[in-house]
Amino acid sequence: MVDLKAKPFYLTDEQVEFVHAKIASMSENDKVGQLFCFNSMGDASASEMYEKLDSFGLKPCGMLLRGQPSDKLRLKIKDFQDHYEIPLFICGDLDRGSSNMIMDGTPNGHQMEIGATGDPELAYKAGYRTATECAAVGTNWNFGPVCDIDFNPFNPITNVRSFGSDPDKVLEFCKNAARGMRDGGLTPCAKHWPGDGVDFRDQHFLASVNSLSVEEWWASYGKVYQGLIDDGMETIMTAHILQPALARKYNPDVKDEDILPGSLNADLHNKLLRGEMGFNGLLITDATGMGGFMEIIPRSKAVPLSIANGADIFLFSRDFEEDFNYMKKGIEDGVLTWERIDEALERIIGLKVKMGLFEKKENGTLIPPEEALEVFKDEKRLDLAYEIADKGITLVKDTKHNLPLNPETQRNLYVVVVGDKPGYHNSRGDYAPLFVEELEKKGFKVTLFDPEGTNEPIGKMPIEEFKKKWDAIIYFVNVETNGSDSAARITWPGKRGTVPMMIHDVPTIMVSIDNPYHLVDYPRMPTYINCYTSEDVVVKTLVSKLAGESEFKGVSPVDAFLSKYQFNARY
Repeated sequence: MVDLKAKPFYLTDEQVEFVHAKIASMSENDKVGQLFCFNSMGDASASEMYEKLDSFGLKPCGMLLRGQPSDKLRLKIKDFQDHYEIPLFICGDLDRGSSNMIMDGTPNGHQMEIGATGDPELAYKAGYRTATECAAVGTNWNFGPVCDIDFNPFNPITNVRSFGSDPDKVLEFCKNAARGMRDGGLTPCAKHWPGDGVDFRDQHFLASVNSLSVEEWWASYGKVYQGLIDDGMETIMTAHILQPALARKYNPDVKDEDILPGSLNADLHNKLLRGEMGFNGLLITDATGMGGFMEIIPRSKAVPLSIANGADIFLFSRDFEEDFNYMKKGIEDGVLTWERIDEALERIIGLKVKMGLFEKKENGTLIPPEEALEVFKDEKRLDLAYEIADKGITLVKDTKHNLPLNPETQRNLYVVVVGDKPGYHNSRGDYAPLFVEELEKKGFKVTLFDPEGTNEPIGKMPIEEFKKKWDAIIYFVNVETNGSDSAARITWPGKRGTVPMMIHDVPTIMVSIDNPYHLVDYPRMPTYINCYTSEDVVVKTLVSKLAGESEFKGVSPVDAFLSKYQFNARY
C-alpha cells in the first residue's frame, strides 16, 4: 500500500484526492506510458523524440537529458513540457555536478574528491550548487547521490563516484548531498540498490554480485540505505546487482541460477526495502539497456516483471515501441496487473504533486524564465570547485621527499602521459596539454614523451645521460573506464619503454587525475598523488601544489595502498 500522506510524500487530503482522480482519468495506454522514463541526449530535438513516441501512443513520465549548453537545453526541456499534459520528470545523471548534463555547467568534482576533503558541508554545497544550476534549465530530478561503498578497488564503475569505503562516511556525505539538492530544487535518488562496490565487475555488462553476508550487508549498505530512508529519501534506483545472501534469506530454496538482480527482485523490493526498511517512496530501475538486466531472463519477460516485482518506473529502452509492447503483453499474460500499475502510478503522480509540477505547469513556472540562465555567468561559480580541489587533492606518499618541485633547481621535467582519453563520465579527455601549460607558467621546461618516437623512452636511455637532461619525471595518469572496459589499469605507453626504471636516480612522481588505485601497477612509486576528478580546476590546483604554492590537504577516503592485495606500496 502507498501512503501518500506519510514520508516522503507528505501530501494533504486534497492532494491525495487529486492523485487518485488523475489516475482514474487516464486511459490504459496513458497509464502504461507513465511507467517509462527515456533519455533524450545530444542534439536531437524534443519534437523528434515525442513525435516518434506519439506515433504509437506512448506518453512517458520523464526524460533524461545531457550534452547541450544551458540555453539550448532549457528550450528543449520547455518543448517537452509544453507537449505533454502530465508534466515530466526532467532527470540528470549528475555525479560530478551540473556539467554532467549542461555543457556550461559547473564541475564540482567526483564524490570521492569531495569525500577526500573530510568536510560533509562541501557535499551539501555541491548538491545545492548542482541543483540551482539544473533548476535554471528546468531539471527537477537527479539520479544521485551515489551511495555505493567502494569496498573493491578493482570495481570499474563505483571508484571515484563513491564517497569512499567507510559506510558511516558514505551515509553522512550522502545525506548532506541530498539535502543540498532538495534545498536547491532538485529531488535526489539514492543508487545503486542493493549496493555496488563489492564486485570487481560492472553491471553494464553483466549482473554483478554483492557477495556480502546478511550481517555484513546490514552493517554497510543496509546502514546507508536505512539512514537515507529515515532522512526522507524520496526515490531509490534499483540496479542489476545480485545479492545472494539476502535472496536466500527470503527464499531459502531458491536455486543459484534463479536469483534475480535487484532491479527484478520482488523480495528485495517488497519484503526488505518496503517491508523491513519502511521505504514508502518511488523506485526506478537502473538503465535497462545494460547487459545485467537481460542476462538472466529474456527482455520480453524482464520488462513487465521489473514493474510487477516492485519497481515503479522503467528507465530507458533499447527500442521504445518494442518495450512498450512487451509491457502491454505482460499485462495481457497476467505477469503485470492493473492494480500493481495503479500502485506505481500513485507514487509517480504523487511525487510529481509533491514536487509541485502540476501547480507549476498550471501557473506557467515549470520552466524558469530566460533570466535564470544568468547563474551560468556568475564569476564566482567556480569558487566551490576550487575549494573542493584544494581540500581534496591527496598526497598519498612522498617517501623520497620529491616535493615541492622548484623551477630554479629542477627546471627540466620529463612528462609521460598515460591514458588521458575520453571516458564514460567525461567525454572530453586530453587534460595533459593544460597540465603542461600550467607547469610552464610556473617556470618549468617540459619535455613530453612522444609515443611516435621523437624522443627516447625512459627504458632505452642510459641513466647518467638522462640525468644530464632532466631533473624530474612526472607520470600524468588519467585512466578511467570508458563504458566498454572491464578494468581501469595502467597500460604503459612506448612498448614498456616508459615503465618507471629510475625511481632511485631521478625524482619520480605519479599523479592520478581520476582513478585512486594506480599504486597497484607500480607500488614503489616514491611520490603518488590522487586527484579523483579529471577537470581543468583540478589540474590547475594540482600544479600549484606540485610547485609548493599550496599544501596538500586531502585525506584518502579509500585504501590507496591496496593493502589487502599487496604488501609494499607504502615504501
